Amino acid sequence: MIAPSIIKVWFSHACSQMQGVVQGRVYLGEPDTGPFNCVEVYADAAETSDVVRENISAALKRRKSIVTRIGSAKAKQVANAESSVTGIDSKNLLVTSPVIIDRQLHGAVSIEFKHDPSIQNQNNLQQVEAAINWLGMLSKTEVATEGNQNAGLALQVAALALSHETSSSAAAAVATELATRLSCERVSIGFIEGRVVRLYALSHSSRYEAKQNLIQHIEAAVEESVAQKETLVYPDAESSPHRLQAQADLARNHGTEYIATVPMVHNENVLGAIVFERTRQSSAFDAATVELCEQLASLFAPILEFRRLNDRPFTVRARESVRSSVASLFGRGHLGIKFGSALVVAVFLLLFFMQWEYKVSADAVLEGTIERVITAPEEGYIKDATARPGDVVKAEQVLASLDDRDLQLEKLKWSGKQKQISKEYREALASYERSQIGILRAQLDQAEVQLEILDKKLNRTLITAPIDGVVVSGDFTRALGSPVERGQILYKVSPLDQYRVLLNVDESDVSEISVGMKGELTLSAAAEDTYDITIDRITPVSVSGDGINYFQVEASLAETPEFLRPGMQGVSKIAVGERPLLWIWTHKMVDWLRLRIWAWW
Repeated sequence: MIAPSIIKVWFSHACSQMQGVVQGRVYLGEPDTGPFNCVEVYADAAETSDVVRENISAALKRRKSIVTRIGSAKAKQVANAESSVTGIDSKNLLVTSPVIIDRQLHGAVSIEFKHDPSIQNQNNLQQVEAAINWLGMLSKTEVATEGNQNAGLALQVAALALSHETSSSAAAAVATELATRLSCERVSIGFIEGRVVRLYALSHSSRYEAKQNLIQHIEAAVEESVAQKETLVYPDAESSPHRLQAQADLARNHGTEYIATVPMVHNENVLGAIVFERTRQSSAFDAATVELCEQLASLFAPILEFRRLNDRPFTVRARESVRSSVASLFGRGHLGIKFGSALVVAVFLLLFFMQWEYKVSADAVLEGTIERVITAPEEGYIKDATARPGDVVKAEQVLASLDDRDLQLEKLKWSGKQKQISKEYREALASYERSQIGILRAQLDQAEVQLEILDKKLNRTLITAPIDGVVVSGDFTRALGSPVERGQILYKVSPLDQYRVLLNVDESDVSEISVGMKGELTLSAAAEDTYDITIDRITPVSVSGDGINYFQVEASLAETPEFLRPGMQGVSKIAVGERPLLWIWTHKMVDWLRLRIWAWW
């Protein structure tokens, strides 16, 4: 359980720093088990209300922050910490957050904020959660064991390290606060940057670039402490085994009498050091003060280091990330990273050098090599139709017939007229009327021609198949009596032993294909079988489909099984040649990127 002295100082300081706090309570207990009781109040908080109890219970159960409107008929509760309450009118806000440190639930904090339209309620929630984060940092140190004064200093330093916009201003504020509270003439903070030590902040001064001599001596003192990884106190009353040359030079050249240089360590890594300087008017650094300085450094050092690293330019962070990765790869240890990197490189080299047969895939459709079209010979009406698409027909087989009643009447008319003219013609021959014989002979020839024409028209009313094959299109079985015009396409018939394959090849792959290449075809009707094809022709005109441009490529089948029918669809693969396996998998993406880059450049 967190020390009561830390809780008292922390809660009092946190509530005084937050704007609009009316009252507050802290509930703590045994981590994760409880029970959780009120251990600290702020501003003489009144008796705990039912809303506070419900929110405390909910926050402990859900481990999430809760924002509640106080005083409404029904409290509006938002269990998600990222949510906010709107439409508050003049009601105060009760913010309740769980205290979770190192993934353990230690209790909860409930703070009531005065309603202020200029302040977003989400800001109140962020302030409470930030205060809980500070408590977590304080709980990991022993700064508060000496009393409330040290705990207040630790909280103030942590708040300054987190509250400023930039890491440099935060470091300067921390240095100034330490100098004031520890009665120091000057406090300096230096960090390791690469292989050298740089002065990062100087108390009571935001611009110290002109003090080059002072900077050099401070950096030397920081480097001396960093190199020995020890706290250096000058002058040392006892014979010290540590080297204090830089500390002595700093004291001799810049008017300070007492110096304590404390290294900043985080996760066993030395980040830099803090130089505390006092004049002759102040007392020397005793053991308790040095211990306090070490504890404070361990508290805010990781905060300042994290903020300093994130404030660097993007190029510097990227370079540092690459350098760290290279160091992990080629330095000592990190066997997992090395093994993974070696595996990735091996796979890349294998894919780069390994040759594989590259095949261009394309959708395919089967069509007849030739396609005979059957049209309507005359205007008329469908009398009968038996053929449908897919029917296998023989040459001269009747597919449909046209209504011939008008032609039969016309033939009957001319047949009667022929008989009449023939009779008159015989009478004219008997009477030797030469002029009449010539006229009747011409009329008789005309009638015979008309009858011959009508016979041919009657024969053409029967629509027959011109070749053996399969009906590809045309279905009048449900359209008997429908009119047709002369020349109208009625049926299409294709042979069963002559096919061509039409491939829709993507425009990005058509340059890889040439006439004579071999490939394979798999049809949806026989997915378990493949058929050899040969490219015969590449059409130089593209067609669009599904938002992609295709080029139609014609191919022929090496064999024609009996079950094949025109219109069957499938997928074909054309063997182009061997290519690196990495190129096969990535060339489409690389080509797309090249085109986009060229378009944007």
